[in-house]
Amino acid sequence: MLSVDPISTAVVFLLVVLVRVLPQHADRSPTSAELTRALMCAGLLVGLGGVWLGAFSLSDARVVTTSDFSEYCQSVAAELDQTPRQWSANRSRLSGLPAVWAARHLGVADGLLVGAFVGQALLGVGLYLWGRALHSPLAGVAAAICACGLAPLAVLGRMLTFYPVIVGSLTLATGLVATAWARPTRWTALLAGVGVGLALLVDLRGLLWALPLLGTAMVGLLRPTRGVLGRVGLLVAPVVVAWELAAWAYPPHTTTLEVLSDLTKGWHGIVWVVHVPAPATADTGYIWGRSPLTHLPDTLLWLAEQGRRVPPSLRTHPHTVQALGQLLSPLVPWLAGCTGLTMLGLIRRPGRLLLLAGTALPFAVTLEGAIAARFAGMRFLGNGAPVLAVVAGVGLAVLAGAGRRPLPKRAGPSPRSVAAWIVLVALMVGTIPSVLSPLSHWRGRFKNADAGLLTGCTRPTGVPEAPTWVWQLP
Repeated sequence: MLSVDPISTAVVFLLVVLVRVLPQHADRSPTSAELTRALMCAGLLVGLGGVWLGAFSLSDARVVTTSDFSEYCQSVAAELDQTPRQWSANRSRLSGLPAVWAARHLGVADGLLVGAFVGQALLGVGLYLWGRALHSPLAGVAAAICACGLAPLAVLGRMLTFYPVIVGSLTLATGLVATAWARPTRWTALLAGVGVGLALLVDLRGLLWALPLLGTAMVGLLRPTRGVLGRVGLLVAPVVVAWELAAWAYPPHTTTLEVLSDLTKGWHGIVWVVHVPAPATADTGYIWGRSPLTHLPDTLLWLAEQGRRVPPSLRTHPHTVQALGQLLSPLVPWLAGCTGLTMLGLIRRPGRLLLLAGTALPFAVTLEGAIAARFAGMRFLGNGAPVLAVVAGVGLAVLAGAGRRPLPKRAGPSPRSVAAWIVLVALMVGTIPSVLSPLSHWRGRFKNADAGLLTGCTRPTGVPEAPTWVWQLP
C-alpha cells in the first residue's frame, strides 16, 4: 500500500519554502562552473552513491556479483592474457576497457570495482548534462543526487560486471545529445555524435539508444538554419568512425542483438512459451559494424515481436512484486509528484518537452521491460532508472524555483542552489527522515551478493592477488 508520511512531507515543504526565499544568481564564468558541477556530480555518484549509499542495499556483502560473474572475470583475464577468443560473446570490449586497465595493476576483482566506479562517474556527468539541458544547473545536480537515492543506480558502483560502464556510457551519450539540443553549435554537434557512437560501441543494445538519440540530435541541430549542414556533418562523422571501430569492440565470435535480447532465457522453470530461434549470425541478425544496415528494420521488428510474446502474468509474479516493493514501489508517489512538477516547469517550453520525450524513450522502454519481462531485477532496473533520476531532478529544481530568467551574474554558486543541494543530500542520506532514507523499512537488503567473488575469478599470469580494494569498502 502506497502512503505518504505527513510529518516528513511537512518538514520537506518547510525546507522548500526556506530554500525559495534565498537569493539566486547565474555564474559569472559559465564554462568553468559547468565543468566543476559536472565533476562534482561524477564524484557524488561514486562517493555518495556507490561507496556510501550502495552499502545499505547489501546485508552481508560488500559488492554485487551476478550469475554470469565468471564470464566477466574470464573476459578481463582473456584481455590480459591476450586470448581474445575467450572474451564474452555477449559484451563489447569497450564496456570492459576500464576494468581491464585497472586489473593490470590491481587484479581482476579490484579492476572490475574500478570499472564500476568509472561507470558511476560517467553516469553522474551524463545526468548533470541531461538535467542541465532540460532545465537548469540545479536540475542537473539534483538529478545526480537523486540517483544516489535510487538503489538500482547506487548499487551499480558495487556491481562487479560491465553493466555500470554500459549504463554510464548510455547516460553520458544522452546528456551530450541533450546539450547539443539546448546549445546547437559545431562543438556540441560533434560531442553529440561522439555520444551516439559511444552508445553503438559500448553494447549491442546501444542501438536502441542510438536511433532515438540520433533523431533527437538531428532535430535539435536544425536551428539556426545557418550552418546546419556543417553541424549535421559533425554529428554524423563520429558515427562513421564508430562503424570503423566496431571490428575492435565486437570480436568475430560476438553474438547478435537478437540472441542477446532473447527474453525466454530468464523464464525457464517459471513460465513456458514457444521458443523462436533468434538470428544468430551477423549475416542474419544485428552486430554493429558487422551486419548490413539494411538489416535494421528486420532487427527492430524481431525485437518488437519479442515484446509481444511477454506473458502478462510476469508483471504480477511474486518475484516481480517483491522486487518492486524493495526497490521502487514506495517511491512512486514521490516520483509521480516530481513528474508533475517537471511537466509544469517545461509546459511553456515545448522544445524541452520534445527533448525530454526523445531522450527518455529508450530508458523508459528498458525500465518497462525490466518490470514486465525481467522480474524487476536490480541490474535490469538500473538500465532504465536514469530517467527516473533526471525527472526527479528537474521536478525538484522547479519546486526550488530554479530556471527563471534573466538572473544577475555573480561568481560562485547561488545561495539557493547550495541550500537545495544540502537539503537533497540530507534527504538521500536520511538526515531528514523520509521515504527516501536509506534506512527506510521498505528497502530490501540483499544477501550473499558477493558469494561468487572468491571462486569466480582466476588470476592471470603476472596480475596481483585480488581482491584487496573490495574488502576495504564500508
